[in-house]
Amino acid sequence: MISCQLPAPSKSRSPREIHTADYDLIIPTGQNALLILFPCFPCDAADTRAESRIADTAAANGIVVLMMNFNRHILMSDAEQQEVIGTIAGAVKEHGVDASNTVIGGFSSGGNVSVLLAKALLRSPEPPVKLKGVFAVDSPLDLVHLYECSKRDLAKTSFPEYKGEARYLVAFLDSTLGSPNDSMVNYERSAPLLNTAASVAPLKDLPIRFYTEPDTAWWRTNRDDSYEELNAFALKRIHDTLVAVGNVRAEYITTEGRGVQHGDRHPHAWSIVDERALVRWINSLSK
Repeated sequence: MISCQLPAPSKSRSPREIHTADYDLIIPTGQNALLILFPCFPCDAADTRAESRIADTAAANGIVVLMMNFNRHILMSDAEQQEVIGTIAGAVKEHGVDASNTVIGGFSSGGNVSVLLAKALLRSPEPPVKLKGVFAVDSPLDLVHLYECSKRDLAKTSFPEYKGEARYLVAFLDSTLGSPNDSMVNYERSAPLLNTAASVAPLKDLPIRFYTEPDTAWWRTNRDDSYEELNAFALKRIHDTLVAVGNVRAEYITTEGRGVQHGDRHPHAWSIVDERALVRWINSLSK
């Protein structure tokens, strides 16, 4: 029987850490791969590290971790994409990071950023990192689904204290992309991924993971949301569409009871990711 355990972490020296306004960087003594992490909408690199064991587990197993402070984006202009890629390129060059095996991932809106950057890197003739995979943790990638669910939330009489987010999202999408009913071309151009073959086609050859914890009882009790209103539902549709266009390395990973957000039970959280299994996946992509 072949062991599936991770190798014992190196004890020779503590990882080197760099903290800047744009990112936090952890560089272990050996470099197997580069993992770039993007935070949720209001969060930063410190929150990413505090809310998940991913960064420290990855670094303990020879993976350089670049935790970005770039946030508050569910979509990005071409200029914003190039600016962030430039920041990554600068960090890699300045600190001597081996970027020949790079995986990008993010939580919530950070997953949106990760997928958009993955598409941009795949289009680039000379990308500063060699992308081997991308993952999104309970991310609202399908902005049409996000818009429609936000509209439904505003129409509900329950949980008025949580309508601020829905109100913001509808107003933001109306002002930037318009309504999907009459501006679908804008969504096709700007959304990270839609449930269409054309949208997912650029990623058909890239290993990609979608993590989600579809705790329907929690969402019904705490937000009055049905399964069809969850990110889990939209991510499953996108995964199936990726498989349909020929992506044999697309994975849809569901969990139970792992979600904890800032100490409280919440299925929308970094913690749903099994950090050791993620490290094994990253290492497998670098071979």
